[in-house]
Amino acid sequence: MKVTKKKVIIGVLVVSMVAAVGFGIKRKTTKESAGVTVSTKAVEVKEIEELLSLKAPLEGTESIDVVSRLHYEILSIDVKEGDKVQKGQVLATLDTSTLEDEIEKLKDNLELLKIQYSKDEESQNTSLELAKAKLNDNLQESQRNYEQALETLKNAKNDLKNAKALNEAGGISSDEVNTAQTKVNDAQREVDKFNVENGKVVATESELLDIKNSKIALSTASTLKSIEIAEKDLERKKKDLEECRIKSSIDGTVTRVNSKVGRFADEVEEDKPMFVIENIDKLKMMVDVSEYDIDKVAVGQPVTINADILKNDVANGVVVRISPTGEEKSGSSERFIPIQIDIKSGYDRLIAGINANAKIQIAKADNAKVIPIEALRDNNDGTYSVLRVNSENKLEAVAVEIGIEDALEIQVISDNLNEGDKIVLNPDDTMEEGMSVMVNE
Repeated sequence: MKVTKKKVIIGVLVVSMVAAVGFGIKRKTTKESAGVTVSTKAVEVKEIEELLSLKAPLEGTESIDVVSRLHYEILSIDVKEGDKVQKGQVLATLDTSTLEDEIEKLKDNLELLKIQYSKDEESQNTSLELAKAKLNDNLQESQRNYEQALETLKNAKNDLKNAKALNEAGGISSDEVNTAQTKVNDAQREVDKFNVENGKVVATESELLDIKNSKIALSTASTLKSIEIAEKDLERKKKDLEECRIKSSIDGTVTRVNSKVGRFADEVEEDKPMFVIENIDKLKMMVDVSEYDIDKVAVGQPVTINADILKNDVANGVVVRISPTGEEKSGSSERFIPIQIDIKSGYDRLIAGINANAKIQIAKADNAKVIPIEALRDNNDGTYSVLRVNSENKLEAVAVEIGIEDALEIQVISDNLNEGDKIVLNPDDTMEEGMSVMVNE
């Protein structure tokens, strides 16, 4: 732990007047003098705390700004500043007459669209049945034609067979055989025109597509889309109607009312919210800690809070949150880290919005050996010592480790230092172990 220069300077200023007389003559020596004159302070054993002092306004632990996006006139404001409200409680009511008319028109339009949809659906079903019946008739006729084509092909093949036999016997010419073959080919082409599965004529893809296209042409897709849009519009309007009753979303106290009857809900002056609701039954402080001190702060550390309204009393709090990021402050290269302190007790008289002083207990030690900060000697090698005046009025250098420090004093740790030992204040480089001194009482 390194003693801060700021605290050393403060300590020097505090004791400078006390030690002025003795310190002013400590370098005067004569042949008759017993040594340099020094001022001392006895080692004390007591409790010492290291505190970090910060200042910030008090706030509610939970706060909301109540706003409205609706451009409707405010008919009534049902709360005033200072009123306690519960979650879901109505704060203000807006004029809903225009909105209610719009909702009725939407309902009527939706009903008409549903009637139209029903008619379109009936028409669609009728048309589809007719198309299917027509296709079935066509398939039956095609089946008959297919069977006739098969019979024609069979007869043509028999004629070709007979013609070939007669030609081989010399009864007919080859031209007659060729003519018979042509009839077979023509009959086969007629059979191949039909779309057949397992001996049955079935609808072609083109015929099935015609039915599908007929259904789409007569479908209610457009009406269905209109119904969907109308239903969404109706739901939005119903939501707007519900939001015309401006409600609180938390339990708390109304700390600001920025609206007036007769104004539009979305036109509050200076972009302020309609209402501010805070939970001021529990208060907090949001304070900024320097980047040079943040390593000393931890969640759970106790805090004492004082404000003018408390007079000499204090409230108690605790560090509950430390921000993971730092922020810049205008005019300073130093960065600050926001932390949250919750007030836990003694806050009955505290009011949200007033400034308060917080002292975070960084560390605490009981039965600690304590000396003024200005009595500590920095050896410039990472070690510290003090100069003790012994019973013979000679200086003794005692090595110490340092512990907790406050604004004026510091804990020193050493088995060679005892309560009541006289320690030289503001030792300088000319003072050495074994030197005789005169103590300025």
